[in-house]
Amino acid sequence: MLKGGIGLHKKSETVLPLVSIITVVFNGAKHVEQTINSVLNQSYKNIEYIIIDGGSTDGTIDIIKRYESKIDYWQSEHDGGIYVAMNKGISLANGELIGIINADDFYLPDAIEKIIEVDTIEHADIYHGNMQYVTENGESILSAKPDITKMDEMPAIFHPTCFVKKSVYDKAGMFDTQYKISADYDFLLRCLKQNFTFYYIPQTLTCFRLGGMSGSCASNIEGYRIMKAHQTGHHQKMILRTIKCYVKTFVKKVINLKRK
Repeated sequence: MLKGGIGLHKKSETVLPLVSIITVVFNGAKHVEQTINSVLNQSYKNIEYIIIDGGSTDGTIDIIKRYESKIDYWQSEHDGGIYVAMNKGISLANGELIGIINADDFYLPDAIEKIIEVDTIEHADIYHGNMQYVTENGESILSAKPDITKMDEMPAIFHPTCFVKKSVYDKAGMFDTQYKISADYDFLLRCLKQNFTFYYIPQTLTCFRLGGMSGSCASNIEGYRIMKAHQTGHHQKMILRTIKCYVKTFVKKVINLKRK
């Protein structure tokens, strides 16, 4: 087990709120440096940065160590998955607001400043905004706008854009680790049912790199379980969506085999 970091109990040195940013990573050497820089280069400076690594063996640790003097806390050890790692980070966080950015994704330079500007007026529990989808090479292909009214039918709020008050985790609990892919969807549904206030910022905050498990057929299966558990009334739709996903995947494989 590797541990490192400075200033774990960093306190706000200004009247501006301390914002904790958590990055979870496992063998993410290809993109984690971009993620780290997107946090360290924010226009808003009162940030506590926490990195939870799952025991990477691909050079990720070397990249983290390169920025160690600017990271408030990091650790590397085998864990039970992405949401176990997120829960670890939340438990360590001291900020009034917490953002979670995975190692394939990155913030736009003024994302946190936009959140704080709104928070000084609105005092909501959870802030969220638009998300830019990018390719493996970082090419922008689609900007997506959330729709909170559709949360009963699908994950229509983008978790990588969310900034959550620490007090929300204290009251609602953290991520349910029985879910391995979509526990963020479960968490946001839980917050909606408990009447925490959501505030939408109509600007792009985060870039999300396509290709991860969140867009897989398996995520649809887990989404079905979550929707059924929350009794949204729309879980049957997810069955059809899952079937379509697997059929589409099968067809693609057949086409690729024929091309070979």
